[in-house]
Parts: sequence; structure tokens; C-alpha cells
Amino acid sequence: MKVGKGYYEISANIISLKKETENVYSAVLSAGNEMGSSIPGQFINVQVSQEFNSPVLRRPFAVSSVNGNEFEFIFSVVGRGTKLLAGMLETQKTINVLGPLGNGFIDGEAGRKLLIAGGLGIAPIKRLADHFHDMNIPVTILWGNRTSGDFFDTVHYNRENSEILCSTDDGSKGFKGNVLDLLKNELGSGNIGSLNNYDIFAVGPDPMMRSVAEFVERNNARCQVSLETPMACGMGVCQGCAVKKRDSEGYYLVCKDGPVFYSDQIVF
Repeated sequence: MKVGKGYYEISANIISLKKETENVYSAVLSAGNEMGSSIPGQFINVQVSQEFNSPVLRRPFAVSSVNGNEFEFIFSVVGRGTKLLAGMLETQKTINVLGPLGNGFIDGEAGRKLLIAGGLGIAPIKRLADHFHDMNIPVTILWGNRTSGDFFDTVHYNRENSEILCSTDDGSKGFKGNVLDLLKNELGSGNIGSLNNYDIFAVGPDPMMRSVAEFVERNNARCQVSLETPMACGMGVCQGCAVKKRDSEGYYLVCKDGPVFYSDQIVF
């Protein structure tokens, strides 16, 4: 059922649920061609439960890949709602999904792309990396996590015109430090050239995106970020996902005006 311009409410078939790490899962769903028109950076809102005394708000998740009628999203079990979602995906045949929602990434005009992910920020970054791979555009991916056990499916990015560099807070995989430290190291060593030569995209926890954005702006460049925030409706109705505009009065709605913004448009 189409519920708005470009929005569909669908009963998606559950194809698979894979445990990627101790707390992270990837789910593959299928429907008609509703998600085929989505672009990298857009998201879905999943109905977790309508049972009494259970979470009733939908949960937003980035679409991490699309293959024909099948699409994937990645999530971490962190509380009651996501624990219930994992159980539903394991035991049910279908699940209610609203999407595709929001505005996605802008390709940009630079000849190289720099994609920076912190933790589960890799979910929308994966879709974006696939998009640029299909366009035969060189991509460098920086992915930071706390420890080596938080990484999964890194082999997916080892392909022509693509490289992935990893960092961990504890030094158990790749560069020791956070993903901003990794970026500074790659710049200092010359492995990454002037940031002005890249279209830059950053996704992860707000403190990570804010730090990356500030560093990028100090280097006379700009980056796109995808904000992670609770979204009850996903269509701008409830007004619950506001983010302050940087250079003017008022607020953007993350679900409607985003979730992708240029970092110099918003106040984190």
C-alpha cells in the first residue's frame, strides 16, 4: 500500500536473519519493487510489535543493500525493542515495513570517494559503497570499531577500485585509535591526499560524526553525514526528530529533510 509520495507500507517476506557479531544481525527481506527505487542513505521504519505492553513505535534502519526484490538492513540488539525484533525475524514469515523514507546521499562531483564509518554506521556506508562500485568510481572506506570482534563481512569491500582500512580503540585490528585518528594518520602518511579531492561521507555515533566533520571543515572541505535518531513516524508528522539549523533559525526534521545532511547545515 502506497502511503505517500514514494512511501509504501508493505508486508515484507523474511528471507534470512544472520548473526554477524555477538549483538549485531543482518536481515534480508523481500517485497515487490518498492525498494528498487530507493537510493543510498534512505531508510525503512519497521513495526516491531502491536502487542499490549510491547514497544509500539517503529524502529528506523538504513537500507544496507538492495538486490532485485530483496533488501537488507543491519541492527544491533541493545534493548527490549531490538531484542523483540530479532525474535520476530527469527520466528515470523513476514514483517511490516514502511519505506523507502528520507533523502539519501548526493553523489558529488569528485573523482574519488571517502567513506567513513563508526560502528554500525557501516550499514548505510555499505549501500553507498556498492553504488559507487557499480559506477566504477574509486572508493576508500575507513571503518572504526572498539575491538576486532565488532567487524564483519569486511571481505565484501575488497574489490576493484575499492579499499577498506580498519581501526580499533584497543589495537586488536588495523590501526590503533578511533576512525578520526585513522583519517589523520592516512593524511599524514600521504595515503589519502587533500580532502578537497574527495567527496566525503561519514556515518556513526553523533560524537564521531561531529569530530570528523569539524576536522574536515578545518581542512577546507565538507562532508555529508547521516544522522541516527529515533523516528516514530518517519514522515515528518510527529515532529520528534528535530535537529537545529546552523546558519538560520529553526529546525530540520531528520526523517523528512534528512537523514542525510551536509555537516555544515546542522548543529550536532
